[in-house]
Amino acid sequence: MKMKQSIYILLVSIFVVISSCEKDGDFLTTTGGGVVTLQGPTEDIVLNYDAADDLALTIYWTDNGEISLSNPGVLAPENAIANTIQLAANADFSNAVEQRAEDGIFQHQYTHYELNAQLSRLGMEGGVSYPLYIRIRSELGNNMPPAYSNVITMSVTPYLIDMSVGYILDSAMGETGRTLYSATSNGIYEGFLGVTAWYNWYLREGEGSVWGNDGVDGTAFMASKETSHWNFWFPGQAGSYYTILNTTAREWSALHIPTLTVAGDVNGEMTFDRTANRWSYAFNNTATGTINVTISGTGKQYNLTTGTDDAAATDTPIGFSGTPEKLTFGNNATPITVPVSGTGSVTLILDLSNPQQWLLTVTEGSSTPIEIPPLLYLSGVDDGTSGSWTFDNYLRLFNEDALGYGGGCNVNSLWGYKFYNEKDNWSDAYGMAEGGTALAGSLLFGGGVNITAPQAGLYLIEMYKKALTYKLTPISSVSYSGLDDDWTLHTMTPTETVGVYSAQVTIAGPSPWGFQIILNENWDLKFGGSNGELILYGGNLTNDASLSAGTYTLTVDVCKQIITLK
Repeated sequence: MKMKQSIYILLVSIFVVISSCEKDGDFLTTTGGGVVTLQGPTEDIVLNYDAADDLALTIYWTDNGEISLSNPGVLAPENAIANTIQLAANADFSNAVEQRAEDGIFQHQYTHYELNAQLSRLGMEGGVSYPLYIRIRSELGNNMPPAYSNVITMSVTPYLIDMSVGYILDSAMGETGRTLYSATSNGIYEGFLGVTAWYNWYLREGEGSVWGNDGVDGTAFMASKETSHWNFWFPGQAGSYYTILNTTAREWSALHIPTLTVAGDVNGEMTFDRTANRWSYAFNNTATGTINVTISGTGKQYNLTTGTDDAAATDTPIGFSGTPEKLTFGNNATPITVPVSGTGSVTLILDLSNPQQWLLTVTEGSSTPIEIPPLLYLSGVDDGTSGSWTFDNYLRLFNEDALGYGGGCNVNSLWGYKFYNEKDNWSDAYGMAEGGTALAGSLLFGGGVNITAPQAGLYLIEMYKKALTYKLTPISSVSYSGLDDDWTLHTMTPTETVGVYSAQVTIAGPSPWGFQIILNENWDLKFGGSNGELILYGGNLTNDASLSAGTYTLTVDVCKQIITLK
């Protein structure tokens, strides 16, 4: 089937504008690309989870990427026609799932897990044989009728997977225990996440696909599952975000909720517990029975249009409706009737931790978020220099989920050392568990064995309270990258103070993406941060945001985890 479309001459600018038209108002016509013939196997395909990474299906179609125009003096673009693969469970393609083909590529291969994911989105259950219909839709431009290839048909048997849950991974692709939910398993995952500023993350689908940013500068909310992708990152405001990842549209959005207000029988502003992913409001209850409340606020919508620019984020009214055990979320709030069994001090709790069921309850007693200490102290780590065990050395919190602390330290220890939760509190200590070494090992809270001291020198130290582990990395160099939007590594000069480095930097103005401090010329060992503090693995630094063109002195202290640019 051929396409013949009229294109007004003003649209020629998307090709190459030349002066071959005889007069204003000339029209160009095209017969479009060639007829698309789709080919592929027609025999039965039985998918196997154990062969998830093996090739299951290859389809290919004829090249329709070149078109000709009625005016030979106007150059037609390459790959002007967009091809989309459509898979359907019925012959009329009324429930098709789609995947855009890459420009200039006229074939597509599916592994067992990739094809299984598509079949799951079509509603096909594991272990059952279904007919599968495949065709190519070709489009020359917006608002122009598409053309379709022939249809190939085969029988497919998917394996059972759960595509309703998307698993949140951290920046190192480690499990976090948090999820988003796709109620109809259609590849659109939603839910509330409590995150720190610039939180980095990935999402893993049930069949194993891992989604992150598309790896292109300036597209913070584009999504990709290609191996070249980067992690996603939230905006620079910590707190609660209603998060939607649409794998079909390959984009995601983050609706920041800075505050929630409860009104009705009780009135006030709720408190957010980021770690527990819940909001709470404590009040004094005088009688058992029920209370009627509305919960609402104004969110800030970040998406593909706004990027992470706070000024561009869109004010969006938000609210909850429904029943305490079946809450819904949207732009409006309606009264919710909540049972109350206790009197006196009680707490209204909006629990958003389970994306499959949000809950509103009243519990007896008060409920306040647990404060996480921002610093972790090391004592004994430098008694070879200071002459005693002090609390002068510390690590800074960088991962609230894992309770991870990190930073540089000038180690010169005579007898080993321990980690301490609180300054001058000798009771809450973490010592070394059996099998530990000077560079890595497990910890015991209250353990009586000092952590083995490494050879004296400057180290990056990481400690994870939840996992009860530690590791040390010798620091051989410190560099900066990203200032003046120059992402090469620039080695900094060590000063007379161990752990303090400086460099003269000349910039034309702020970097649009911020900058980083890199250790050992290893991009996996980096400091970000904000407000003059270095945060291990943190979001990019923005100390240059208010600077004009000029030459400045950049100074970092990896031991105190502070930075200046002036």
